[in-house]
Amino acid sequence: MESSHEKKKSCRIKDSIQDIFQLYNNLLGERRVDSTKGKHTAAAKKSNKNQYWDIIVLTTFDETQKLCFEHQIDKKRKCGELPEVAVYVIADPPGHKLGVGGSTLYVLSELRKELTNSLYEKKILIIHSGGSSQRLPSYSAVGKIFSPIPAEGLMVGSKVPQMFDLKLALYLPFCRLLKPGVFVSCADDIETYHLDVTDLDRQLLQESDVVALAHPSSLVIGEGHGVYVVKDVKDSTLSCVHECTEVLQKPSQSDMREAGAVWIESNENSDVERVWSDSVFWLGWDICSDLLHWFDSHHPISSELDAYAHFLPCLGSNKAKAKPSDFSDFRSNMLPIFQGRKFSVILLPDSEFYHLGTMEEYLAHFNVMKNFSHELGIQKNTSNIDNPCLLKDEQENFQPEVTNAGTFIQTHFSHQNLKVTVPDEFIQFVIEKCVIDLPINLTGSVIVSGCSIQKCSSVSLLSNTVTIFANLLYHTLPIIHQGKSIYVTVAFDLNAKMKAASDTLSGLNNYGRKLSEVVQILDLKLVMEHGQKLTLWNARMFTGADSAEESFWLTHHDINKVVCETEGTPLQTDVGNCRKTGLFSMKDVVEQKDLKKLVC
Repeated sequence: MESSHEKKKSCRIKDSIQDIFQLYNNLLGERRVDSTKGKHTAAAKKSNKNQYWDIIVLTTFDETQKLCFEHQIDKKRKCGELPEVAVYVIADPPGHKLGVGGSTLYVLSELRKELTNSLYEKKILIIHSGGSSQRLPSYSAVGKIFSPIPAEGLMVGSKVPQMFDLKLALYLPFCRLLKPGVFVSCADDIETYHLDVTDLDRQLLQESDVVALAHPSSLVIGEGHGVYVVKDVKDSTLSCVHECTEVLQKPSQSDMREAGAVWIESNENSDVERVWSDSVFWLGWDICSDLLHWFDSHHPISSELDAYAHFLPCLGSNKAKAKPSDFSDFRSNMLPIFQGRKFSVILLPDSEFYHLGTMEEYLAHFNVMKNFSHELGIQKNTSNIDNPCLLKDEQENFQPEVTNAGTFIQTHFSHQNLKVTVPDEFIQFVIEKCVIDLPINLTGSVIVSGCSIQKCSSVSLLSNTVTIFANLLYHTLPIIHQGKSIYVTVAFDLNAKMKAASDTLSGLNNYGRKLSEVVQILDLKLVMEHGQKLTLWNARMFTGADSAEESFWLTHHDINKVVCETEGTPLQTDVGNCRKTGLFSMKDVVEQKDLKKLVC
C-alpha cells in the first residue's frame, strides 16, 4: 500500500507537471491559432524567441527511419502542434552503432557544417530516438518518440499527444534555467518532477560545464543505473543544485556505500536508504567544443561511445588524480576532456523516472503504475465511446458491470453498444489505434495495436464473440510488397526475447510454445539467409493479406491453432477463403512499411 508520504509526493509532482503543461500550451497557443490561418505571424515568432530551444534534434538509425520521422514532424507542424523552432532529423551513419555519446557528437558535427560558429550560441535539445525498438515492436515502424501518451493537460480536443509532445513540454523549465548548450535525452524515458526554481543556485548553474538531473532511487535501482555521489546536502527534501564528487556506473550496493552515495530518506515512521540516480544531462559549449575536436580526429569511431559509461564517470572531484592509463575503454580518451570540469546535479527529491522501452513496461505503465497515470493525468479512455469495458459475469445472472480496467487509446468502435469484456478489474491491457466492429473477450494481459477487428467477407466467424488470446502483443502494419500495398499482423509473447539468437527453432519461443512446435502446428517452413542466426525479429511466420482485417484474422487464426493444440480451445474462425500474399518477418515489415498509409 502506498504511504501518505508517497501520495503527497505524487500530488506535488502532478501539480508541478500540470503547471508545466500550461506553460507549454501558452507557448503553443499563438502557433495553434495561427496554423488555422495557414501562416505564422511575426507576433508568434517574437513571443517564442528566447523562451525555447533554438534547435531540436531527433536521431534515427538509418535514412528510412529519418524519412518516416520527417513525415510525422511535417504533419505535426502543419497542425500547429510544434513550437516555432527548427527540428532536425539526423540519421546515424550506415554501418556504425555510435551509442548516446557517439551519436551526440555526430549530431553536433553535422549541425556545425550548416551553422558554423553560430552553433555555439544555440540551446539544443537532442532526443536520441533511433533504433529498431525490437523490445516494443508496435513502435518499431513509426518510432517510440511518436507513441501516444494520453496526458490530459496536453490534449487539444480529441487529439492525443505523443511522447515527442510530452518531452517538449517537460524539458521547458530546464531550457529556461540553463545557458546555451546541449540537453541530451532518450525517446523511451519520462521524468516527472516538482521543481521550485526559487530553491536553485542560479549562479552555480551558470558556472557549470555539465549539469544532470538526479532522482531519489532505491539501491536496487541504483545497481542498474548511474549513481551520483553528492555529499553534505543540507535538506534532501528540497530541490537544489549541488556539486557532484563522483559518478558510479551500475555500482554494487557495497560500492555505493563505500563511495558515500547512500543517504537516508525519513518518512512517517521509517527511514529508507536512497541514492541519487541519473537520467538526462546537459553539456556546455566549452566542453562540447573540445569533444568535437576529439571527434574530428577519431571519426568514425570503432565502437559505441556511451555518454553514461564514458562521459559522466570522468567527472567529479574524486577523479582529480585519475590518469588515462587507469582505463582501457573510451574513458582513457574522455578523461582529459572532462577532468576538472565543474559538474553540478539538480537534486529532485520529488521526482520519478519511468522507462517505457519494452512490451511489459508499456503495459505496466498504463495499467498498474498508478503514480505514472496520476502525475501525468493519463486518460484511460480516449476511444469514441464511454465505458467500453465490462466485467464478465461468470454466472450470467446479472447485468455485466462497467469497469475502468485497461487503457483505450484512439480506438474507434463502430457503435455504442460494442464492449470489451474482461474476467476481472485487475487485468492489464492496452488497446490502441484499433477499429472494432465486434464484441471482444479478453482472458488475460494483451496489447492490441493498430488492428482492424471487423467482419470480413473472406473470413467465417464461428463464434459471436472474439476472444483475444492472452499474454501477447498484436500489431497490424501496412507494407509495400511487389509494388502493392498489403497488410501484415505480427504477434509476440509479451515477455518475448526479441533479440535472442539461436541456431535452432527449439531455442526460441512464441505463442507460449517453442518455435519448433509452432512451426510444426502451423506447417511453416522458415527459410533463413545463409549464415544468419534465427531470431523472433527475422523469423518469417506472419502472413500478408489484402486488407487489415484479413491480416488480423489470419494471425489470430494461427495463434488459435497453437492454443487449440495446447489447451483444446476450439477454433473461432475459418480463413480458408483468404488470399494469402506470402510470409513476412518483423524485420521485413519494418523495412517494407507503407509510409503514406502509416502516417496518414
